[in-house]
Amino acid sequence: MACNCFQTIKQRMDERMREAVASNCVEVDESDFDNRVFILEKGDFCDVMLPYRFRYYRRKKNGEPEQRCTNADTRIAINYCPFCGTKFNGKEPTSTDS
Repeated sequence: MACNCFQTIKQRMDERMREAVASNCVEVDESDFDNRVFILEKGDFCDVMLPYRFRYYRRKKNGEPEQRCTNADTRIAINYCPFCGTKFNGKEPTSTDS
């Protein structure tokens, strides 16, 4: 990664959350960012994606909207660190890329 902001923020948030719930916490089960992805390409990518919600009503054959809502949610890849603004370089160039 171009920067280590996600690791730093994760560590700081974990410490703060543990302090905040210290009197009631027996054991921490999870402490991490949501929407992590596995990237199989070689290069510099952000492994956390921004969720985007899109809900709509489909049109029936007669032109009226359906009663149920269709979910077409997706995720947006982050090209710049949201914490420090450093650009992620993306895919590493290979000898076949021009």
